[in-house]
Amino acid sequence: MFDQDSRYAKRPVKTYVDADGREISHVARRLIPAEKPAIADVPVQDGDRLDLIADRAYGDARMSWRVMDANPDPEPLTLADTPRRRLKLNQVEPE
Repeated sequence: MFDQDSRYAKRPVKTYVDADGREISHVARRLIPAEKPAIADVPVQDGDRLDLIADRAYGDARMSWRVMDANPDPEPLTLADTPRRRLKLNQVEPE
């Protein structure tokens, strides 16, 4: 269902039966892990996006969700909007 590198790849698939008896499959909710000590931090550069930061930091643009997990913010998609802001990075561990 998901790419093996997806944060949802190992999540269980659940089934909900609605009032009409239809079965609706969905992936179990993924909880954001507790904050861990950062192994590094990186500066946001002019014109940066989370995928670019993830590519530089982890070698994979699809890891932008790891940058968001390491920097809890009510508006995570704005993390790269402020040049020179420093973003924390966590060690990549298998989930």
